[in-house]
Amino acid sequence: MANSPTIPRTDAGRRELLQHLSIQLPNYTDILEISTADLRQVQAGSDWFDYSLKVEEAGQRYTDGNFALKRVLRDGPKSAVINLPAPLVVITPPTSEPYADIIGFLGALIVRIKKHKNYTEAIGKALHIIPPQSPAPDPALLQPDLTFDFNAGHPVLSWYHNGTDALLIEADYGTGSFSLVAIQMTTRFEDSAPLPSPGTVVLWKYRAIYRIRDAQVGQWSKVLEISVKG
Repeated sequence: MANSPTIPRTDAGRRELLQHLSIQLPNYTDILEISTADLRQVQAGSDWFDYSLKVEEAGQRYTDGNFALKRVLRDGPKSAVINLPAPLVVITPPTSEPYADIIGFLGALIVRIKKHKNYTEAIGKALHIIPPQSPAPDPALLQPDLTFDFNAGHPVLSWYHNGTDALLIEADYGTGSFSLVAIQMTTRFEDSAPLPSPGTVVLWKYRAIYRIRDAQVGQWSKVLEISVKG
């Protein structure tokens, strides 16, 4: 719809749009009747949202580094090299006044811009508020990208559906062969298979392939290897 807001789904995309508008919107203040207050709010929103993501990213890197250190200290192997995590980076906050609901403000502003009598498709493209038309992916080229976490020691797999209907998952629990464990229509699967004996570690392997209308499509995922401790 011409008047609907075009807000990216990811925080990285939202940051990029805010930064782009903070640079480009001043070029259209007269033709679109954008006020100085609007420009200040776009700039403040861009600065503070960027700041919040940088703090989050720095904290996540520090947390990941400490988690990796903890696992090596706790579980080994004895030959492992001990790498201390990099120090936590302190991010300087912006000097402008922060405000709540930055994305809500951005969406309302985009709707107002698209309703303006002087708005054109060329302006929308210049401001990046018209979504690019992406061709539909070729089903033959689809390949799941598996990631994982743990819940009470059990692996929890995640992936993107990429417009498919389901994901077929196979596992190898240290036997050397894969077998079917699930056909999952959601994008999350917690493996409830019995854990190894207490004090032992077994390498569990997973692979998966997409399904559309009960037929396998695309390529098998890369094999995901997870060390599971009893």
